[in-house]
Formats: sequence, structure tokens, C-alpha cells
Amino acid sequence: MSATRPLQKAAQRSVERIVESHVAPVGTFTVRRALPNPDHRAIGPWVFLDHFGPYRANPGVDGVGAHPHAGIETVTYLLSGRNEHRDSAGHRGIVSAGGAQWMTAGRGIVHSERPLAQSEAELTVHGIQLWTTLPRALKSMEPRYQRLDASSIPAVKGDGWTARLIAGALGDIEGPAQTLMPTLLWHVTLAPGARLEAPVDATFELACYVLEGEGAFGGEERANARVGQLVIWQAPGEMFTISNPGAAKLELMVLGGAPAEGPLVFHGPFVMNTIEQVRAAEIAYRTGRMGSLPGE
Repeated sequence: MSATRPLQKAAQRSVERIVESHVAPVGTFTVRRALPNPDHRAIGPWVFLDHFGPYRANPGVDGVGAHPHAGIETVTYLLSGRNEHRDSAGHRGIVSAGGAQWMTAGRGIVHSERPLAQSEAELTVHGIQLWTTLPRALKSMEPRYQRLDASSIPAVKGDGWTARLIAGALGDIEGPAQTLMPTLLWHVTLAPGARLEAPVDATFELACYVLEGEGAFGGEERANARVGQLVIWQAPGEMFTISNPGAAKLELMVLGGAPAEGPLVFHGPFVMNTIEQVRAAEIAYRTGRMGSLPGE
């Protein structure tokens, strides 16, 4: 005689805390910075989150000039505008709204980013930049670059919500970014009254950053968060729930993944595992071994 196992409801995550971003200067503009913060140096592999704009670009003036990175990947995702990336490994890429620049710094690289509008609408710049730390074994890998055009990023649609998958999977759909660790990065939009309940790897660390509007996060015990706040979910848990009880749309980034391989040593644009690695990156930059960008 066989027995039928009862279906078990997936464990829902609750909100651990909500973190307020702070204003920081970057290049010719200011940003809202949500990571790192005093309580969390990383969410999965993500160690840095800047929210920039919306602001009107000043062509030929705005942007971030040539500067180094090592031990990380930088990801710039545009909500509006048009952005040019250049780096000392010879990569150049331009993306518009809905696209992303994904650069692996590895052992060290110099790059710059600047608005490059072709229309009046593209003069309004709005987006998010994040960094991931690399696994210990890949801190010194060769630099690489991925240009993710908006048309390459799939969208999963539900009842009143849309999730654009830059990295990681939702159901059978997977984002185009070639990641070096278990990672997810989604851009989610919820219409007024909509509710999203999504599965996630139970072992992942997970957060949501609110780009626009105000939402409710969690199942029965809900926490509210608004623009500029980072919602950090407790782990483990196989599902998370987001609702939009307001009258305007809710936009957010969902980010997370397997816990970062530490220890993490932050020093400006370098994120390494040891002080010795940081010193080696500084020397490589100062002696020109990371290369340079002509004209900058």
C-alpha cells in the first residue's frame, strides 16, 4: 500500500530590516547609496548599490572619468538615458534605457562611463550601479565586458506585474548575464493593486531596492518601504511576496545570490579578500599595469 505525501507550503521569507540610503557624490552628480551600509556589507555577492538620477545630463560634462577597479564586477542598468562605457582592455559599449553594462574588473582595469544622449528624452539620466565581489579563486582573472542590450533582457509577466531578468532565473526564463557565482538581478514593476509572489533559492541572501513608489513587503507580516530604501529579507525561505497597495506604480530592483566569499576588504574601487591583494592592486594601478584610457 502506498501513501501520499501531503503537499507542503513553501516557506515565506519575512523582512529582516529596511535600510535607508544616504547621499554620496560620484563624478559630477550625487547618488543614493544603499550598499554597503553599517549592518550589511553584502547581499549575496552584491557589495555596492548606487541609485543615480533622474537628472538632466549636461553633455560633455557629466559622467565618471577614468578610474580603476579590481576584484569586482560593475553593473550599470539604465531606466532612462543612454550610456557609454570604455575601458583599458579595449572594450567599448553603448546601451540605452532597459540595457546594462556588465564589466568584470578581475585583476584590474581602468574604465569610464558617461551619458551619450541622441535625443531630448535621453538627456534624462536614471539608473542604478551595483558591484559584485568575485569568488576568491577569480579575484585575479582577466577582465571582460558584457553589453546587455535592452532587447536581450527577457520579461516575465504576471497579473499586474512585470519582471525583467538581467541575471538569474524566474521559472524557466533566465537572464542573459553570464555570472561567475549564483546571482540574481531583476527589475520588477507592479501596477497599483498588484501582488507578486516569487520563488527563490532558499539559501540565497536577498534584498529589494525601491526605485519608484511605495510597496508592502512580506506575507502576513508586511513592512512598507519607499524610494531610496533597501528591503533586506531574512533567510532561509523559498518564496517572497511584494504588494503595491498604492495608486501609482511600484518599481524596484531585486538582487541577491549565494553569500559572498569573505573576508571582504574594501578600499575605494577595490574589493579584495586580503590587505595584501589591495596593496597589489594599488601598485598595479599606480605603475600603469592596469592600462589607461586615451584622452582621459
